[in-house]
Amino acid sequence: MQPLPEVGDLVRDTATERVGFYVDSVAGRFLIRPVSGGREWEAEPSDVQLATPLRELRARAAEINARSRRALGS
Repeated sequence: MQPLPEVGDLVRDTATERVGFYVDSVAGRFLIRPVSGGREWEAEPSDVQLATPLRELRARAAEINARSRRALGS
């Protein structure tokens, strides 16, 4: 059994191949926020893994780029 993620940990939902930040656990399911922001999705805990360092680096770079684009657009 793998450890539960902590709030803010980058995780991968193996069922959807999406990567996002762990937000909370509700009714036995995990809430995950997309890296670039937006609406959270629910995932089965058994489908969620902590992201590898490479995935985390890519996701954090994508988040920074998205923030930068939003700032340029305002």
